[in-house]
Order: sequence, then structure tokens, then C-alpha cells
Amino acid sequence: MLHDDISRIQLELVPMIQEIVTEWLIIHFFSTTPSESPALEDFSSQLSSLQIDSNIDRKSWNERLGKCDFTLAFMLLLNIQSSSGDLSHLSLRSLPGPHSFISSVRDFTSWMIWGNTGEESSAFFSHSTELASILLKHGQYDAVEYLLTIVDAHSRKEKLSGSIQSSDGGWCTLHHLLGCCLLAQAQGGLNGIQKEKKICEAVRCFFRASSGEGASQALQSLSSEAGLPHLGFNGHVSSAAWKLHYYQWAMQIFEQYNISEGACQFALAALEQVDEALGPQNDSCGEDPLNELATSFKGRLWANVFKFTLDLNHFYDAYCAIISNPDEESKYICLRRFIIVLYEHGAIKILCDGQLPFIGLTEKVERELAWKAERSDTAAKPNPYKLLYAFEMHRHNWRRAASYIYLYSARLRTESVLRDCPNLSLTLQERLNGLSAAINALYLVHPARAWINPLLGGNPLHNEHYPSKKAKKMVEEQPSSNDAQLQKLHSYVDVEKLENEFVLTTAEYLLSLANVKWTYTGMQKLPSDLVDLLVETNLYDMAFTIVLKFWKGSGLKRELERIFIALSLKCCPNRVGSSLTRTHGLLLTSSKDDTAIHGSIDPDPSTQQSKGSNRWETLELYLEKYKGFNARLPVIVAETLLRTDPQIELPLWLVHMFKGNQKESYWGMTGQESNTATLFQLYVDHGRYTEATTLLLEYIESFASMRPADIIHRKRPSAVWFPYTTIERLWCQLEEMIRSGNMVDQCDKLKKLLHGALLRHLNLLKVDSDDALSSSVR
Repeated sequence: MLHDDISRIQLELVPMIQEIVTEWLIIHFFSTTPSESPALEDFSSQLSSLQIDSNIDRKSWNERLGKCDFTLAFMLLLNIQSSSGDLSHLSLRSLPGPHSFISSVRDFTSWMIWGNTGEESSAFFSHSTELASILLKHGQYDAVEYLLTIVDAHSRKEKLSGSIQSSDGGWCTLHHLLGCCLLAQAQGGLNGIQKEKKICEAVRCFFRASSGEGASQALQSLSSEAGLPHLGFNGHVSSAAWKLHYYQWAMQIFEQYNISEGACQFALAALEQVDEALGPQNDSCGEDPLNELATSFKGRLWANVFKFTLDLNHFYDAYCAIISNPDEESKYICLRRFIIVLYEHGAIKILCDGQLPFIGLTEKVERELAWKAERSDTAAKPNPYKLLYAFEMHRHNWRRAASYIYLYSARLRTESVLRDCPNLSLTLQERLNGLSAAINALYLVHPARAWINPLLGGNPLHNEHYPSKKAKKMVEEQPSSNDAQLQKLHSYVDVEKLENEFVLTTAEYLLSLANVKWTYTGMQKLPSDLVDLLVETNLYDMAFTIVLKFWKGSGLKRELERIFIALSLKCCPNRVGSSLTRTHGLLLTSSKDDTAIHGSIDPDPSTQQSKGSNRWETLELYLEKYKGFNARLPVIVAETLLRTDPQIELPLWLVHMFKGNQKESYWGMTGQESNTATLFQLYVDHGRYTEATTLLLEYIESFASMRPADIIHRKRPSAVWFPYTTIERLWCQLEEMIRSGNMVDQCDKLKKLLHGALLRHLNLLKVDSDDALSSSVR
């Protein structure tokens, strides 16, 4: 064969044979492939199957869908019957003749290939889009995919594929219908990777459909049942305008099927066309539906991008869509929705981690968080006040951070007062955490501005700038009544007030752990009753902390004495009296009250001894620690013990506190308030004559044993270092006891010892006087 013949065979004969074979393959496919039944979950199909109208033919048709004897060709045949009057003889009840039957088959097959005209087109299977529309209308998605895939593959082999894409828009229509088919298949029960593949391919098909020439006229000529509504274009439109609206349609279709990822792609693609489609050159078209402001158009599209990314839980992309939105109103609406969704998903912390760029939205974000905090329950998780605290701390806005976390603590306090909290200790722990965080934040502020205003703290944005002066000066600048000034002054909270509230709340928390109810409302005066409760509950450290925090000077000494009286009473197993009384500021607790407060008495002697030992150790520990604040504390303890229990023996460590360092104080019994002379007087006052006499003899002996070199110390006036009046009282008391006949032998013995010691002491003084005089003469 000649080379030209071979070329003609390759270029003309082989493609023609391939086209004929493919045509008959498609005809065979339509004639033998059963129709596809609608999915059970398709509500539209179920609704149409009810047949509430009188269309009997339609009802019988739907009943046959999915049956082996009802092929795809029947659908096409019924369509051609309704559209062509010349083929009405195909529906005769009698069997047609051979000639008529062959003619009908020829007409039907030619209609499937070339349409109603019956003329061959230069494009392969130009009627395939019409067939695909019919099948797509009846839900035959697998058949549509098969048909259009064959047509697309065959078109790619032709040399005229370029002309197919640019001539009449058939290539665009094919991909549009294929995209609709793939999208419907993805929603027809597919899952996993198969569904993702269908969706990705559908996205590609819609982008291809929009990019070909003639796409606008070709796709607008499709029926609305094919998926694309009429856009109302009058005449020719620009490519950008067409793509803008086609992408919006595709976005809505994907949104309708809840495929946010595909919808987001077309929303972003539409945004790329807005400037060109809605530019100044299009402003002259008065009736053109594209005549809209580009800003509002972009605002709607960016709002859609925000919605789709938010549905996908792509929170950072959603926030980028917010800050990219040029429409301020739409941006603010999206921001509010963004915060709500973050709360619902427990992802609100991303607002506080510093990764989001708050470009012009800082105040709006803070305002929304504050609005949410005011209307949220304090038990909400995550807690909005804590988020505001973290938000402000990350921005180094210490005062606002302190204000928000203090508001949280104040709300907890108010709610606990108004209603009984089942978990009071947990609520108090939260209050302590909030107060501690507020204190720490204010310590980062300059001392001149280290205060917050809780009344305005609910919306700190009312404060345009940080005040440069403290509240007191601000009040003085505005003349008003004294009550108004005090009220405004107290509305400001500084570090000192926060620390005071922290201490009182800590006390309330510790009492709640001990099942003792005491509520701090913020309106109490100096909490003396609170100190009593803490001591009765054995919370001594907290009691001393409150006393040192809220009392100064003589008031501090008085409160310390009250605490040590209570501590001393707990060490007395045999108390005098049966009621809780206050005498001259001294708290006296009866044994019954002590049992009621601390529980029943343990009958086990060893347990009682252990508790008593611990109480003595506690008393010694705190007395050593706090006697520097009040030198009379040992006197108060000793006096309370001696008065409460007549038979008690003072502990050795307490006696040593009165004696002090004997080696450095040989010259007398006086000195500080807690001295040996005071202890001697206490013994005498409470009838402890044996202890008093023994103590006096001990110091007289120590006085006599001094070295001759220290004679000058013994020559000091006796009234300073020796309690002569108390000794006289002791002598009189002993004589009175002897006359009354009480403990005569013991008192007589003590009197003799005392008499002998005093004689020796007086003789020693006389000798010292003579020695001093003779020394001066020499």
C-alpha cells in the first residue's frame, strides 16, 4: 500500500470505525443495563413515590425503576415519546410490522446518537449531553458517569478536541453534568476514600466547566433539572463575571450537600474574580445583576469562607477569614460566632496563646469575652474570666488582668452568700486562686497605678487610659459629701485590700474544711469573732496571721493575749467554772464547751495524755514565737493556768522564760515584764506558797553566792531588784493560814525557811555595806 493510503486509513478510516464501535457500545449499554433504583435515604425519592397526583404513567414508571426488565433505553424511549409526535405509533397496543419495527429502532438509535435532527455533527456524540441530562434528572448517576466518561475519553483522542472546547461549549456542559453526577454519587451512601475521590473529581469538573469558551451560553441553555439555575444574564458578560457567579452556584451546591471543603474552594475562587468582575468598567450596566459594591460582595464571600472553615474545625483559617473580611459589620458578626463556636468546642484557649494576630480586633475580642463572662455561669469550663486573665496577661495588660480575675473571685463570693454552695471548700479554693492571681498581676504594675476598680471592671474598655493618680486624689478633686467620697474611695481595690481579703478568705476556707461555717461578705469590721473560731478549731497559724495583719500597737497586744488565754485554757484538764465568759478581755472556756467544740472526751488515758502533751508543745511553740510582740505573754499564760487550775504545776519551760539567764542577772529578780519577781507575785496571788518560797530562796542563795567583785551589784536599791512588798504579803498569808488552822505544819515550815533566808540576806547586806564603806576610806 502507498504511504498516502496508509495515512488516509489511520486518519479517516480507523477513527470512523472507532466512533461506530463506540456508538453501538453505548447503544448496547442503554439497551441492556437495568435502571438504577433511588437510594432509600433519598427523601425526595420517597416523597415522589407517594404519588399524591393522578399521574398513573409516572407511578408505573417509578415502580419499574431498579428492575431488570426496565433498562435505561426505556427512559430515553419515554422521553422521545413525549417530545416527538411522529413516534407516537411506538405506543400502539398491537405489534408493529417488521418494516415499522426496524424503522422505529433505526429512528430511536439515531436519536440517541444525533438527536431530533438526525444530522451527523462534526463533534462526536453531540447529543450525549442531552442523554446525560435525562438520565441525571431520573437519578441514574452511574449511567451518567459511564456515558460521559466514554464521551470525554473519545473526545481527547480526536484532533479536534481543541475546537470542541472552544466552539459551542459542549465540553463545558459535559464536565458540568459529570460534576453534578459525581457530587450526587458522593452523597448516595459512599464513605471514606471513595467519597473523597468523588468529591475531588467533582470539584475538578466544575472548575473545568467554568474555564471553557462558550460556557456561559451552553450551561444556561441546560434545564434547571440539570442543576444550574438561570442566572438572568442579558447578552454577553465578561469571563470574570461568569466565573464569579458560577463559582457561587458551585459553592451553594456543595454547601447544600454539607461538603464544606469543596464549598470553601469555590468561595475562595469567587473572591479572586470579584475585583475584575465588579470593577469600574461594570458600573455602567444599570440593569446588570453584577452591579453591587465589591466590598459587600467580598464581605459575604469571606463570611462564607469563615463558615466553611469553621465547620471543618480549621479555627486558624476561620480567624484569617475574619480579619480578611473588608465589611466591618460582617466581620463583627463572624467574630461573635467564632467565639461562640470556640466555647462549644472547648478551643477558646487559642485566643490566649498569642498565635492569632489581633489586627484591629483586640478590643472587640475582649468585649465579646467580657460579655460572655458576665452571662456565663462561674462553673463554666473553660472559665471565661480565666481566659480574660490569660488574654490580658499575654498582652502585658496587668491591671485589666487583675480586674477580670478579681471580678471572678467577687462573683464567687456573692453567689456563695446568696445561695448555699454544695461544695463550699472548692468555691473558696477558686476564690483564693483568683485573689492570688490578681495580687500577682498588680505586683507587676507600677506602685503608683497598682489598683483596680471592680465597679468598672465589668467592662474595662470604659477606661480609655490608665489613670496616673490613685483613687484618693481623684476623689479629692471632685467635691462631694463625705459619704459619697468614702463610697468611691472604697470602690477601688489596691494590693493591700486584696491581701486582706486573701487572708480572710483563707481563714474561711480552713474553717469550711473543719465544717465550721463563717462567711466573709466584705463588710465586716476587725474579725475578733473569727479569731475565736480559728482558735477553737485549732487553726492557730491562721489566727495569728489575722491578728498580725489587722491589728497594730496595743490592739495587737490585746488580741495576742486573748489567743494565749485560749491556748492556755486548752492545757488545763481541771478547769474552774462551767461557762464561756469574758472577764477583762480574757476568754475563759469551760470543760463542757471544750468538749462540745473539740469532740467527746476519749476514755483512754493514754490518748488523753497524748493530746495534753501536744497542747503543751503547741503552747510552748507559739509562746516562743510571739512573745517578742508582747513581753507580757508569759505572764498571761502563767496567770491563766494558775487561776484556772489550782493544782496545776507550771511547766519547766515556762518557768525558765521568767527566770531568764541567771548568770547575767544575779543582781535582781526584776527586769522585763516577764521576770522572776512577776512569777513570784503570781505564786503569791494564787496561793502557791510553796512554789513562791522555793523561788525566793533560790534567788537569795544566788544573790549570796556572787563574787566579791560584784559587790556593787548587791548594793543596788533593794526596791528595784527585790519584791519586798510581795514578800511581806507572803509572810502575812502564811501567818493567816497558821491562825486559821489550814496546813499549819507546812506553813510553819515555810515561814521558818523564809525567816532564816531573810535574816541571812539582811546580814549579808550589812556586811556588804561595811565592806563598801571601808573600801571607800582606803
